[in-house]
Amino acid sequence: RLKRVLARAVWLIAEHIKRSSFEPLGYEMSFEEKGQFPPITIQLPSGETVKLVGRIDRVDALQTEAGTYLRIIDYKSGAKAFKLSDVYYGLQIQLITYLDALWENGGEDIQHPILPGGILYFRINDPIIKSGVNTAEEEIEKEIMKQLKMKGLLLADVKLIREMDKQLEGDSLIIPARINKGDVLGKSSSAATIEQFELLRKHVKKLLTQLGEEMLKGNVSITPYKKKKFTSCTYCSYASVCQFDPSMSDNNFRILRDMKDDEVWELMKELGD
Repeated sequence: RLKRVLARAVWLIAEHIKRSSFEPLGYEMSFEEKGQFPPITIQLPSGETVKLVGRIDRVDALQTEAGTYLRIIDYKSGAKAFKLSDVYYGLQIQLITYLDALWENGGEDIQHPILPGGILYFRINDPIIKSGVNTAEEEIEKEIMKQLKMKGLLLADVKLIREMDKQLEGDSLIIPARINKGDVLGKSSSAATIEQFELLRKHVKKLLTQLGEEMLKGNVSITPYKKKKFTSCTYCSYASVCQFDPSMSDNNFRILRDMKDDEVWELMKELGD
């Protein structure tokens, strides 16, 4: 099974590269003191400094007259959807943080100005496809690509999106985008303007600053969240330590609700202002 999954992933990566003008800039790219890029430096109101380090699975780049567009690709073994409301709550800040690490400190190897192209999850899997006896191999491959289509957020630029999928007609098989007649982005596309990417960047920076402050204060209060049926306790390794029990009157979840994208953008804008 592992061989099949790896073979499928390599095949799909090759298909993505063939269909796109974006080229891999690097793999396992680190941002740290002695890494390929410097760490993200966060200045806290207290005057203390927090340096954030990490490693990015893959960075794709496209050089244009306007500058270098970057795409952050993160490999996932499970089905990982991108939800703007989760970014707002601080539950899904990894991709934006990675993008910010390069956006702010791209280094000498990347032609400036640096521009956001997209942040995407690449699913590593070998899905089972329903097909008939006479189903063509090409149709089976299309269905597999649909199942493994990358999820995330793209820059709302039709010309740039066509560079990400040069075979795009209607719904893309590889990225979360659709081009309708008249060369306009379809509603099913997951895209944001450059101003909205800046808004996301500032919001996540603010969340990281708050996290840094709480860590240095020693805040270890037990306040798990609940979002529909999912809770932060589901995969937590410290259940035996914290002893959180919702049946007890003083043990309550922080309830988070799903929000529509327009509502999230409005809230981020208000907080930014």
